[in-house]
Amino acid sequence: MNGETIMAFLQTHWYIVSLAVGVVVLIGAILNWNWLCDPTGAPHSHRYGRGSRRVIFFLLGVLLIVVSIWGFVLKLQ
Repeated sequence: MNGETIMAFLQTHWYIVSLAVGVVVLIGAILNWNWLCDPTGAPHSHRYGRGSRRVIFFLLGVLLIVVSIWGFVLKLQ
């Protein structure tokens, strides 16, 4: 597969990728994964702690899942 084929697939089926990323981010926020929720070394680590980062990533995961389902439903019509 070349780059053009992959890009054509992703442009046609973007909701699959956003669903996968949303599920990973949502599970990471629920299970408190270090690589996702640890604020150490982040540019604004003094502003957001671990708990607020978990809430932000949880909401981001839910948003990505909802948008991907919405895109899939619109594609079916």
